[in-house]
Amino acid sequence: MIPTWLQIDYQRLVALGANKQLHHGLLLLGNQGVGSFDLAQQLAFDLLCLTNPMQACGHCKACLLNQSQTHPDYLLITPEKDTISVEQVRAISDFFVTSASYQGNKVVIIKNAESLTLSASNALLKTLEEPNSNRYLMLLAQNSAALPATILSRCFKVQLSVDLELAKSFISSLGIDINAPWVRAFLHRPQTLALWQQQEQINVIEDLYTMMMQSGMQTRHKQLLELFNQNPDYIDIFVQFYAQKLQTELLSNTLDIKRYQEKSQALLSFADKFKEVKGLNLSLQLNQLLKKLSYL
Repeated sequence: MIPTWLQIDYQRLVALGANKQLHHGLLLLGNQGVGSFDLAQQLAFDLLCLTNPMQACGHCKACLLNQSQTHPDYLLITPEKDTISVEQVRAISDFFVTSASYQGNKVVIIKNAESLTLSASNALLKTLEEPNSNRYLMLLAQNSAALPATILSRCFKVQLSVDLELAKSFISSLGIDINAPWVRAFLHRPQTLALWQQQEQINVIEDLYTMMMQSGMQTRHKQLLELFNQNPDYIDIFVQFYAQKLQTELLSNTLDIKRYQEKSQALLSFADKFKEVKGLNLSLQLNQLLKKLSYL
């Protein structure tokens, strides 16, 4: 289902497809939780429908195959071990050059396109530069700056965003209190909240926020480490919550600009190390961070 805040973007792309003007290479840019994949997948189903052009009927053989995730003319590429390899991109080329099973379109979606290795990006250029007819490639990414300029220049870019009022309505429909202070950090990622609720993580995240707002962070090392080892995604949430706390302290004049900058830098450095350094000693790095946040 297309989120309400993406309906305008979706209808615009559908109109382009109906008029045979849909670009063969789409780049959908949006934060995690904005609904980029839902939009791309619906477009793929529309393109593959055998009954209605650019409007999946939900009943034809192609639509039924899509619903069971077995359509032979649809390919989903996701990172393997944090990267998308050149071998995966070559598989896209092989997929596109073969005939469509139903004599129609073929569609590939690449999730987390920022994960393309340099060699994979170079290999993808040929597909973008020399497209076969009735072949559509959709790249999903959070930030265009993470992609090579050569890729960007060959794609039709769509920047996806969230209308805050629509997001609040959606979050309220989940039974989540939109006035809870921790929710503010995720209004631009409403589907992330839906996923957490589905996975029964909301209470844990609320507890994490409460912990962030309390004093004596250095004494929280054991609790935080257990959470981070349980689910590394909590590190990103911790960073967002603490950044929100620092902004609140700055605006209330309980933290001067110099200390705000130093603490923010320490927080970002910790987040970057976790993402970039393999085999990171998480316990040690967390202990060092908490010391800096406590004493800076």
